[in-house]
Amino acid sequence: MIRFGSRGSDLALCQSRMVAAALTAATGEEVQIEVIETRGDRILDKPLPQIGGKGLFTEELEHALRDRRIDAAVHSMKDLPVCDPKGLTIGAVPERVSPHDVLICSPDAIVGSTDEVPLRAGSRVGTSSHRRRSALERLRPDLQFADIRGNVPTRVDKVRRGEYDAVVLAAAGLDRLELPLKSLKRYQLPVSWSTPAPSQGALAVQCRQDDERVLGLLSKLHDPLAAMCANAERDVLFRLGGGCSMPLGVLVTSEGASVRMRAAYYTNPEHGLVDAHAVFADLRGDDAMQLAEQLADQWRPMVEAPLRGQVVVMLRPEGQPGSFDDALAVAGARVHHTPLTKVVPIDGVTIDEGQLAGKVLAFTSARAVELFCQSSRGVDIAGRAVFAGGPATAAAAQRRGMKPSVSAEGSGGASLAEHIAAVNLPEGGVLFPCALERHPDLEAALQQRGVEVTAVPLYRTEALAGAQLPAVDDAITVFTSPSGARAYAALSPRPTLHVAIGPSTAAAMEAAGVACHATIPEPTATALIQTCLEIRNA
Repeated sequence: MIRFGSRGSDLALCQSRMVAAALTAATGEEVQIEVIETRGDRILDKPLPQIGGKGLFTEELEHALRDRRIDAAVHSMKDLPVCDPKGLTIGAVPERVSPHDVLICSPDAIVGSTDEVPLRAGSRVGTSSHRRRSALERLRPDLQFADIRGNVPTRVDKVRRGEYDAVVLAAAGLDRLELPLKSLKRYQLPVSWSTPAPSQGALAVQCRQDDERVLGLLSKLHDPLAAMCANAERDVLFRLGGGCSMPLGVLVTSEGASVRMRAAYYTNPEHGLVDAHAVFADLRGDDAMQLAEQLADQWRPMVEAPLRGQVVVMLRPEGQPGSFDDALAVAGARVHHTPLTKVVPIDGVTIDEGQLAGKVLAFTSARAVELFCQSSRGVDIAGRAVFAGGPATAAAAQRRGMKPSVSAEGSGGASLAEHIAAVNLPEGGVLFPCALERHPDLEAALQQRGVEVTAVPLYRTEALAGAQLPAVDDAITVFTSPSGARAYAALSPRPTLHVAIGPSTAAAMEAAGVACHATIPEPTATALIQTCLEIRNA
């Protein structure tokens, strides 16, 4: 007989019983379950991040393992510390279920389309997770968020009683409990909206490292693919020095012979970074652990907040969100989004089905997506596959009903061209809705590969009348376009350090008499943060 340890919650017991039944079916071994209360179960009057600490739901079970009172413990893998405690190991990762977050809603709170977060403005949403809160707040800043504790049935009942209009939960827990929702509504949140916590949906069966008998029995339940994906997600967390309360989402999925890593780093509201909600990455490769290492290396500068207190002025067109603003704020910078130019649509441009025939669409900006949709009203864009240069552009395409394939975070035209070439070299070429003044890198890179590119300029950029620079000292000013450089030179700027994104912007700065102190070699948030550090410390 094997003795399993389990927390006493409905979900924990359900998971333990499921694993026990599977083990008995696979080996014939009888399993006895012992309930063990954890610190996280005892403290119910505080939000989880305030309790903090590693092993919040696991420490007591681990003590019982070391004391040999139990032989194994079944955990939600996302609750486990990222390092194996001394003398213990994960003996099995069974088949993984859905890793998604879901929204459980009162019918009275539902409005609008199910393609968006279907809650009326001001709805009270319960969650104890910084990650989930920031993910939804990014999409719906008009919602109210409140901490919530208790097991899954308790949280669902609070919606049914009207204490909350909705709660955010893990799909895995609801599915394993087979909890009847009755009149409540359930909506699965896409990974692009709420990237799951590392290893969410996976179970881990923990045991002693030296217990060869138990390890042998547990091996019958082990799913190597589930373990590979979940461990790579946890490795990102480990490399960034975080625990289960870190506002990090990571999901690794298998795509044939390769793997894909989708990640999001969400800000912690306690740090006061209310304007920065997430930094995204979407990586592909053959080695999940290699992707984890790559992502951690890229994001470490942001997580460690090396720019805390540094003022960074971002020069962007009016109404255009900054693709780097969130990452800079996560890194501790005080970001001033300063518009000096405005985007003016070009009159009379229309796009019809004939122009799109046999071609794929490529976008390098969210503004191009919006103006394309306005210029192609007779074109069926629902479900159309497109290529998008970065997460902001992809999000704009997705909102319009398209299905974007996105290149890496912060990528430029050359990287998007590589992505297109790696996924699909279209016979009919590429239709490229774009700005009149644009970087030539996408067109040049695709033409080098023998791909025909048809550029359709939809807008131009003009100086914004009455624009003013912020009255700040010791700032770093970031130039994102040649037009921004020309508009800046026409004002009376304070002395600041100047950074150009891309060589064409740097050339425009020099031509306008604006000193360029550094040029970012590649348009990524990591490169921008590193460059800001270098010139500040020089």
